[in-house]
Amino acid sequence: MRAERARQNRFYAIATGGVIAGLLALTFTVWLFRPATLDPATLCPASRHIAGHTVVIVDRTDLWTPAMGQALTDIVENAQRSTQRYQKFSIVSLDADQSVHPMFSVCNPGPPDFWSDLYRGRRFTQRDFEERFVGAADRVVEQVSAPSQAPSSPIVEYVHRWLGSDDFNATIPNRRLILVSDMRQNSRLYSIYAARGDGLAPVVEREFGPSARGVTFDVYFVAHGRDHNVSETDVRTAWDRAFTELGATYTWRQIS
Repeated sequence: MRAERARQNRFYAIATGGVIAGLLALTFTVWLFRPATLDPATLCPASRHIAGHTVVIVDRTDLWTPAMGQALTDIVENAQRSTQRYQKFSIVSLDADQSVHPMFSVCNPGPPDFWSDLYRGRRFTQRDFEERFVGAADRVVEQVSAPSQAPSSPIVEYVHRWLGSDDFNATIPNRRLILVSDMRQNSRLYSIYAARGDGLAPVVEREFGPSARGVTFDVYFVAHGRDHNVSETDVRTAWDRAFTELGATYTWRQIS
């Protein structure tokens, strides 16, 4: 009798221990996969670093053709679609103001899933993803698609300022910079019109420097065909040399 009672006690103790261990494992799993607490203004993680940053620089120093509006929409949508959860996505306009303040800069909070539903509720997660991340960028694209001009095109200086910014410096992983531009650098620092592309490479290397290490550059070259002083071939050759000597990872796609 006493032995039977001891066996039952051991069984109950083991069962209780199993239940407690299961609860602890479940609690740890829920804690481990919890979504980050998001900053209400940027939707970026408040308690951890952003997982990456994609910056789209739209060069509005020269007028575009009407067809460029649709091309820009496609570029932004594709870039935004490739942005992962907790990575920031920004759109800036290089225009006469030359402000590096982004017109749009929000982290991808991620689409709703089991864990976000558990912690925040599907309605709020869906709203943040569709309205504040995807939808808000669409509205910004409409603004930057509008015609604009500027007396100079300080492309190198503008990129230099972004490479040193707090949320796009060398400590941030997965940095991608997308340039939608005719790439005709024209400023006091350097003018492709005066040098015909010669000497651009050392200027880029000096201005971009170590801050560009690890950045992926995607150039969408606006081939508007209006400027016969410097051919599109000259522009492409000059920038190819500059990116190669910089040791940068880059792609070059022509749009018109």
